[in-house]
Amino acid sequence: MFLRFIAVQALLSALLLAGTAAWSQPLSPPGLSAGRSAAQSLILGAEQAFALTPPEQNAIRTEADDRRRLELHWTIAPGHYLYRDQLRLRDALGQALPLRIPQGQSRDDAFFGNVQVFHQELRVQAALPERPEQWPLELQWQGCAEAGICYPVQQQSIRAAQLDLDKTAQPTTPDSVNTAAASASPLQALALPASVLIGPLAFPSMALATFLAMFASQWWARRKQRQGAQPMEALLLRATLAGLLAARATYVAQWWPEYWSSLRASPTGALQILDIRDGGWNLWAGLLAAALWGAWSARRHAVLRRGMLQSLGLGAFILVTAYALRNWVEPTRPLLPALTLVSAGAQPTDLRSYRGQALAINLWASWCPPCKREMPVLAQAQKDHPEVRFIWINQGEDAATVLRYLQSMPLPVSQVLLDPEQLASRHWQQRGLPSTYFYDASGQLRSMRMGELSRASLAEQLRTIAPARPAP
Repeated sequence: MFLRFIAVQALLSALLLAGTAAWSQPLSPPGLSAGRSAAQSLILGAEQAFALTPPEQNAIRTEADDRRRLELHWTIAPGHYLYRDQLRLRDALGQALPLRIPQGQSRDDAFFGNVQVFHQELRVQAALPERPEQWPLELQWQGCAEAGICYPVQQQSIRAAQLDLDKTAQPTTPDSVNTAAASASPLQALALPASVLIGPLAFPSMALATFLAMFASQWWARRKQRQGAQPMEALLLRATLAGLLAARATYVAQWWPEYWSSLRASPTGALQILDIRDGGWNLWAGLLAAALWGAWSARRHAVLRRGMLQSLGLGAFILVTAYALRNWVEPTRPLLPALTLVSAGAQPTDLRSYRGQALAINLWASWCPPCKREMPVLAQAQKDHPEVRFIWINQGEDAATVLRYLQSMPLPVSQVLLDPEQLASRHWQQRGLPSTYFYDASGQLRSMRMGELSRASLAEQLRTIAPARPAP
């Protein structure tokens, strides 16, 4: 009996974990490096191709209008060039600062058309801001190699302390410091991360908490069964199954319009009700159903009922604690990152330019099976929710690979961004694909989902950043 119970528990745990696991993102996706030629491997890195002299080594000049200007100097390697139109300097408020850029050489470029470029070196005069809240600054530039390799947009932060302007650029009132310190809660250090990396897979933390709760309750039931000679393990198994069925059924009922839409579109949509990969569970309904089932089944045996409720209580404590640390204790909500990437339409895009509208950012790769399965759901959601802007940031693949995939999965090219260096994954410290981040119109992160999204689980996340729309 014990072995059979262990086998069933292991099967349930495997289904829960396998259904919610996401592919861990390797440093170099499979197949991308093997075919590189020796010539490609000799291409310089962006830091070598376009060497920016550290800003603190350049002099700051004060002009007749009392404006301070900093000279920015790039040394450009032979066989490489910088784009004039891709030079930008923004302050901490996202406002563009004026740059004095000399005229460049005209070039008919394969990436950007008729442009002006610079070879060998470039010197630019940048106007420095006066107000403390405008610091730090963000400088960006982009260039290419004559061999036909276009580099991603490069960025560097310039802080007042680097230029020995910290006294001018720092606010003098202590209120801002006190406010920032007060806004940070000691409990934020206990916030549960969205996922945990185990080997080649990244598992949602709540799935691992469920796994732990099931085995902890089983251990306690086994211990009590030995003491009282009661069939506690079998009863616990039935209560666990009842809880899982109730948790899933309640979630499906809660988001039935989304499941019904899939069912109307295709009879195979019925399978989505059973597809637990979308992570759709109602924790409270599951706990209540398991407790009621256990209490009712053991109603005539006090010892059995007490041990049963203790086992369920241990599992419930683990689940509720994990749920609270994941959903009620959150780290400081970060703003949209200062990240500029090139779109599939060969246009640089700053994520902060989307501030003012709800935003869903999806990290994906063409080699990732769950990424491809959820892509039609996201594409349809963009059509159904024009008030939300969906951005697809490809991780680690070159432009040719992404464009080939877009031939089979049409997406707006202006909303598909290329991130071959995986800067987005590094910013969000997330290695599992797919991962989707939901920002409200003020640019604050409201929620994230690691793993595959269904229509229902996507609608659940969109509810946090966009007002509900009336049913048609």
